[in-house]
Amino acid sequence: MRFDKDQDLKELLRSPQFNEIDLSGKVMKRLYAGQSRKERFLVKYKVSVMVIAGMLLTASSGFAAVQYQSLKNKQGEVTYQVKPAKVAPVPQEEELQRWKISRDLGDKLLQEGSAAVFYVVAHNPNRQMDTRFKPVTFTDLSVLRSKLSGQPVVIADSLTGNYAFKSARVFFKPVNMVNPPTPEEEAATAEKLRKQAEATNREYAMMPVELSNELLNIRTVYAQGKNEIAVTIVKSKGEFTAYVDEKVEFTSEKVAVDGVEMIYTQYKGGNSMAWTAEVPGSTELYQYQIDDMSGQYLSKADMIEIAKLYLK
Repeated sequence: MRFDKDQDLKELLRSPQFNEIDLSGKVMKRLYAGQSRKERFLVKYKVSVMVIAGMLLTASSGFAAVQYQSLKNKQGEVTYQVKPAKVAPVPQEEELQRWKISRDLGDKLLQEGSAAVFYVVAHNPNRQMDTRFKPVTFTDLSVLRSKLSGQPVVIADSLTGNYAFKSARVFFKPVNMVNPPTPEEEAATAEKLRKQAEATNREYAMMPVELSNELLNIRTVYAQGKNEIAVTIVKSKGEFTAYVDEKVEFTSEKVAVDGVEMIYTQYKGGNSMAWTAEVPGSTELYQYQIDDMSGQYLSKADMIEIAKLYLK
């Protein structure tokens, strides 16, 4: 795909809303992204951009040797892996164009903390629908914790080095993803929306859906003066795959923190620490990623101390 199409794809991959959407023949699922603040991997984003079950990172130049690391659980199953971008599945052009339209509609029409199913007329030969939803922003830590009560996810009060809680951006799972409709129900809804679009002579039709209280993606920012650290936690039913552009400047290594294997990555402008954790009582996973957004101000030892806060 050419540059303009690549940009469209990157914009789409930034959205946590691709967690249940097939990007290429049911190959790439459960995509999530975390917005960032230091220009590095993606043109419009500024730290690491996370797309779970398909993390796509790009940059301008790179080291000669790239280390593609992976993590496994106690059963020896891969829970997180890094692969070169050239092996990442690519969506069909029709799908890409449809997703772009529904993404733009969601950005324009939805309020914070709301969701809707969109039927797009163009580029939709199979009459598919797209679910779009917007996150909720929290600036009060006690309100955030109350909202996430009962969910086994760690939200730290503060981070090592006097980094205080600043804000959190939370995506909650829409109810139609918590309890998916049957194929027959989905087809009937798509046909209903198609007829609505046709009757109103519009390029789309939409149906509001509720958001559940189930966490999908949370990005919490901690600040000390102008320096910031972001902690992103993403929930998924499967392993995480990071597709990294071969031109990205980075080195990575495995480290053990209180018995938990993690991947420590250094790149131009910052560093990160990533690991996975099982969700108690289920087969789902949480991926934790800590991003130093101050230009490698923090050392590996500092990052390890921060990671320990999330292992308690």
